Amino acid sequence: MKISSLLKAAGLIALLASGASASAAEASLSNHKILIAYFSFPLPQDVDATTSASRLEVNGKTYGSVEYVADIIAKNTGADLFKIETVQQYPIDEYDHLTDFAHEEAENDARPALKNTIDNFDDYDTVFVGYPIWWYKMPMALYTFFDTYDFSGKTIIPFSTHGGSRWSGTTREIERLEPNAKFLDGYSIYRSLTPYDPEDIKNWLKDINIVK
Repeated sequence: MKISSLLKAAGLIALLASGASASAAEASLSNHKILIAYFSFPLPQDVDATTSASRLEVNGKTYGSVEYVADIIAKNTGADLFKIETVQQYPIDEYDHLTDFAHEEAENDARPALKNTIDNFDDYDTVFVGYPIWWYKMPMALYTFFDTYDFSGKTIIPFSTHGGSRWSGTTREIERLEPNAKFLDGYSIYRSLTPYDPEDIKNWLKDINIVK
């Protein structure tokens, strides 16, 4: 009888623990207002996608590689999406023209003007920030973005797609730009692999306790 009672008690504890874990996961979302801000730039179909790998076709829909990751995050978290866009349009007729333009922006430490603003930015306490790696840096539009908004007290979660350079020091750069923010581990993926492993993105979200 004592053994049976102990087993029942152990089972009850396990059940309660399971429920507590589920509740904690739900609380991780319900207690936070989450934004996904991303900069993504898919090149047109007639531009060499094997060179840039920035354009993805998934289930008949066209994505930029960063946009695709942002979409997966949104579907699993219910977060709001905001696309970071510049007033100045980037040249897209040739991949080399785009990279040359991006390189000139970086060399000049440019702060390109942004097309749209987030009026209720203060409402968010957790912000995913997504970007490609251009010339071993974030696109300069991201610098404008970080200059524009006050991230003090907010949690920043970076994610990026790259051509082999991984983060290339960009997470340290964001920490430098936003010293009063908190940070969770980000997600970085080789851009040509982006559409093939959405489960990996979901597992990362679970690891940082941002789950639907």
